[in-house]
This record gives sequence, C-alpha cells and structure tokens, in this order.
Amino acid sequence: MAEQLTEPITGRSVWTATDIGGEDSYARRFTEDDLEEFDRALGGVRDRSAQELSKRDFPLPTFAEKIQDTLDELEHGTGFVLLRGLPIHDRYSVEEATKIYWAIGLHLGELVPQNRRGDLIGHIQNLGAKGHNARGFATASAAAFHTDQTDIVGLMCLNQARSGGISLVASAMTAYNIVLDEHPEWLDILYKRFPTDWVSEEPPGSPGWYYSRLYSAVEGQLSAAYRTGRILSATRFADVPRLTAREVACLLFLDEIPTRPGISLDMTLEVGDIQFVNNFVTVHSRTGFEDDPDDPWYQRHLLRLWVSRPDTGRVVCPEYHYWRGGIARLDWARSA
Repeated sequence: MAEQLTEPITGRSVWTATDIGGEDSYARRFTEDDLEEFDRALGGVRDRSAQELSKRDFPLPTFAEKIQDTLDELEHGTGFVLLRGLPIHDRYSVEEATKIYWAIGLHLGELVPQNRRGDLIGHIQNLGAKGHNARGFATASAAAFHTDQTDIVGLMCLNQARSGGISLVASAMTAYNIVLDEHPEWLDILYKRFPTDWVSEEPPGSPGWYYSRLYSAVEGQLSAAYRTGRILSATRFADVPRLTAREVACLLFLDEIPTRPGISLDMTLEVGDIQFVNNFVTVHSRTGFEDDPDDPWYQRHLLRLWVSRPDTGRVVCPEYHYWRGGIARLDWARSA
C-alpha cells in the first residue's frame, strides 16, 4: 500500500495569506547591481535569441546568491517567490527581458516543453479560446486552483490587463491539513490514482486520459498534483469509471478550500515582475480579467516557463516524476 500521512504537515510550506502578510514580506526587488550584471551578460548575446542560450552563455556570478535564495524558498519554504521590478519597456526591450528571464530559469533548473508542440516559452494572454479543449491561459476567464505538470512554473509580466487578472497562490499543504481536520474519512481519496483528462495534449495512442494522484507521500514528504477539474472532466470518456458521490464531494471540497477568506494570497503582477511557484507544495489561480481592446499597453500578456528539477528537486512518486521531461517528451501508457 502506498505511503499515507495521517498527521498534519508542519513547516514553512504550511501557511495562509493571513500568516504571510503584505508583499514586503515576500517580494524581492531587483537591485541596480543585479541589473548591471544582466547588462554585462546581455552584451555577449546580442545576436542570439533567448532559446539559443545555455546557462554558460548567461553567467550570473553575483545574482547566484538570489538564485539560491529563490530555490531555498521554493523547495524548503513557502513554495513561491516574487522577483519585482525588472525595468521592461524602459531599460530592457521585451527581447532582452526574455533573455534575462530565460537565464534565471536555466539557473533554477531545466526548461521543459509545456505542450505537444514543444513550446519552451508559453504566452499567457486572451486569445478568445472557447470549447472543452480551450486552455485556460488562452482566455480571459477566472482559472480554478490547480498545479502545472512540472516542479516550478514561472510567470513574467509584460503587460497588465485594464482590470483583473490577479494572481492567487495557496498552500497545498494547508489544504491537506484542512482535509485531515474536517474530513479525515476522505484520506484515501487524496492518494487514489484517478484517470485525469489530457485536455487535448495527449500523445499519439493515448486514450485521452492518464493516471495521477492528488497527493503522494515519499520518504515522509508530501507532494501535490492538484488537478480536480481534469479528474472530473475525464469522466467524459466511456472507458473511465464513474466517480462515487464521496469522491465528487472530496474534489469539490478541495476546490473550495483555497477560496476561503484568508487562505490564498492575492498577488498583483506588475510589468517586470517574475513569479515562481513550486507545483508540489502550492496551488495557483488567477481572477478573470478585462483587456482594453484599443490600448495594447493594457492587454494582459505574461510569459511562462516550466522549470524541471529531476536530479536536484524533491523525491516524488513515479507519476509525478514522469512529468519532469515536459509534455512533448512524454510517451504515456494508460497504466502509467
């Protein structure tokens, strides 16, 4: 039987927005020394695109201390970091800022594909996508709390919406403790392997769904893969067993926890902000937003990176570890 933790999780990964307080407690601002180091690195790669660069091409000897601090917070702390104030559209062009962002990602881990096309940089903006297979990042709608399929997801803000689009982050460890406290009879559901919808990203030969767990414990350490919506939508496939009433109740309860007052942290990403979150210990979302159709400056646009840490990140179950190669590299079987 798979390992199950019956005692509440403790440590820095367990928090609420009330515990965190204001942004002064978590935002790390870029300094002039940081920017001068970026300037020097950019000077050597003027004729190359971001995705052509390796970590060696963009050395950050001094900024390395902040990289390590960021990793410590992501892996052993709250699971989220906000790097504030990269001067985009002022000191740096979008192309230069993308190189800086890419380089920071490389220094955090391996950058992996986010979709079947193999995209390493995702563009998060309202493309008017509709229908069942529409990915949430391509709409202006509010997103449900979830985790992405990699160790760390990064977002860099190029432009804000006219209104809305606030980033929300909550502790998946706190959610686990709340389930233990209020519904301990659902513990088995948290660890169950559920069919999970690919939502149009399935590899050739896939039935359209794969197995995953909401939570998994390895060597006494809890990790999360919070994809309740995909578990529910997988039941559209005829070969997926129907969910029981208690399973549906548990999934809906998990969705409700981060929406409770004081649980999730509201984070307004300003132009030049870079957010990183650890998918194994946090869940994230965003509010709906409205762009200004007549002013490109107020049309929300973020760049996304998936950062994998297969050799240096936490030890996780096989289902979670398999994602560390990125979506385009996956060769899943129904029993994976």
